[in-house]
Amino acid sequence: MEKLTCEECGTNFNCGAAPGKDHCWCMELPNLRQNFDLAGKCVCPNCMTLGIAKQMIRARKVRRRLRQNSAVRSTR
Repeated sequence: MEKLTCEECGTNFNCGAAPGKDHCWCMELPNLRQNFDLAGKCVCPNCMTLGIAKQMIRARKVRRRLRQNSAVRSTR
């Protein structure tokens, strides 16, 4: 992964494929910018999703916690 600076907001972020993956994380986030072409311009996850990336990540963590807490646990 490469350390880059977002061309929109100036935030530092990691760009590139994580170990064990064959594509960059940006391919997994929705591009909510209507006419935004990802080729040649790197932006942070928050700018790519128009500010909702943090909300999406928080919601995923909450859902994961809820699933873990609701799982039947054996007491044996």
